Amino acid sequence: MTIALLLLALLGHAFLWVGLINRVHSVPLRHRTGLEITAACFLIMAVVPIWFAWRMVAAEFPWQTAQIDDWMTIPIGWLAYLGVCWLTAVASTARWAWSIALRRTPSILRLHRRRPVATADDFSAEDSHEHSHHYMVHVPGNEILELDLTDRAIDVARLAPALDGLCIMHLSDFHYTGRVGKAYFREVVRLCNQQKPDMVAITGDLIDDNDLIDWMPDTLGNLESRHGVYFVLGNHDIRFDVERLRATLADHGLIDLGGRWVEREVRGERIILAGNELPWIAPAADMSDCPPRTPGGGPLRIVLSHSPDQLPWAQSRDADLFLAGHTHGGQICFPFIGPIFSPSRLGVMYAEGIFHAPPTIMHVTRGISGQVPVRFNCPPEMSRLVLHVARGE
Repeated sequence: MTIALLLLALLGHAFLWVGLINRVHSVPLRHRTGLEITAACFLIMAVVPIWFAWRMVAAEFPWQTAQIDDWMTIPIGWLAYLGVCWLTAVASTARWAWSIALRRTPSILRLHRRRPVATADDFSAEDSHEHSHHYMVHVPGNEILELDLTDRAIDVARLAPALDGLCIMHLSDFHYTGRVGKAYFREVVRLCNQQKPDMVAITGDLIDDNDLIDWMPDTLGNLESRHGVYFVLGNHDIRFDVERLRATLADHGLIDLGGRWVEREVRGERIILAGNELPWIAPAADMSDCPPRTPGGGPLRIVLSHSPDQLPWAQSRDADLFLAGHTHGGQICFPFIGPIFSPSRLGVMYAEGIFHAPPTIMHVTRGISGQVPVRFNCPPEMSRLVLHVARGE
């Protein structure tokens, strides 16, 4: 019985500190501060169980019996912490089990298909700077170069019939660090162009090295679409020369939605595209003066944001489609359990996929790469979203 209680406390201990790490990376802290807090959380996660086990071996804490008198010999502070861990373990496990039981494919999702379009073998050459990768890329089982193309066909309630079949390529989280060679990102662009999208939406975290802004003309600067390539920035981008980054992208034809909205005409219908870079870059787009809804429901409203935590903002602005990244799908996913780390106020709830929160549909992509070039059971993805008039409407 005692061992079971201690294992339950260990589970709750892990839930507590992992939850804090996830939430630290969802708020606008200085990058160094975020790293320091994260390191401290990992240290506490490791040290506390080791210290507690040592005290048990020294027979200072009970472990062979479950007598209340024995447990009361534990200092009141540690006993209180054990209680918090037990409650956290029970509540978190129940919440996880409930989410698994209720997990359903949203009725608005007409099609979901994923297929690999690039593998590590395509980038195995080491004879040029473009192909060189950090040694971590070559760790057995690492999927950082195993790029998926994910197709999702979505029913949109207020979509004008003329826009049926509108194709949007959603890309996010490139994380140019130099640890993954430029050739990989050039291939992402080539494959994106191959889909002949109507629009391309990029939702932040492009760079982790100021010098690699110079990669933009050869990579994202070559993106093509019928009605524009749009972008917002993320929390990693703001650590560097934001103005230079925005200017470089704009000089190569990309349209900056940071803190503003634009109107486009597509197939004779108006579309509003808006940007939200909160909580890191304020303000978000002021949509109060957007064209009002017509009796038919238009114009279509699409919001680009780095963080899925901005979903309530999008709902309050009557957005039809909300596109986000930031979570990397968890980056490391365990069989059956799924992702553990996801930088969101809601933890792993919005790690990746389609979510219907009327009037808004949210799509969260796993992203193209990562600052740490390691992915397990969570390959990078480029997402092809095809919008359809909702069936029965």
